Amino acid sequence: MAILASCTQKEDYVLESLIVNKNGQPVKTLDSTQATALTPSGGTTLPGTMPGSSTGGATAGSTNLTGKVTTDQLNTIKNFLLKIDLTSAAAAGLKTAGGYIISNSIVVAAYNPGEYVAAQNLCTHQPRQRIIFNRSEFYCTDHGARFSMTGQGLNSLGSRGLVVYRTANDGNTLLIFT
Repeated sequence: MAILASCTQKEDYVLESLIVNKNGQPVKTLDSTQATALTPSGGTTLPGTMPGSSTGGATAGSTNLTGKVTTDQLNTIKNFLLKIDLTSAAAAGLKTAGGYIISNSIVVAAYNPGEYVAAQNLCTHQPRQRIIFNRSEFYCTDHGARFSMTGQGLNSLGSRGLVVYRTANDGNTLLIFT
């Protein structure tokens, strides 16, 4: 295992150690014969109105739709970046809080059951597609840049922030949009 020293600064720290396999999926151990995926514990609630949180009372045609909406409201969103069928096997990573998938250069994560957040998969520290979701934050597996669910940098490597997209879902379909 390599230790990253050239890109770290005193204020950079790790809350929990993170081991990922070659696909960027968190694992419990470095032993590939026993490398099972981590099961995140608990959920994280986003404070205030942020990407993925419900706006409450949004009406059809509203440009401020986010969070859980009706199917009719979801159908008003026309210019989306990504559409995910939440009932499909490809979306299995979104069934539990802390789970995530990467599709079309977008990291999509479930931070609570039925609540989602999405961000670009391109790290702003160095342009590499290595962003994953780690329990309650976005994390670059190359150098350790950390970002909040709103895209704010959490250490010096993440100081440039991260593009976070809006999400809306009706329980069956999830749309990622700007």
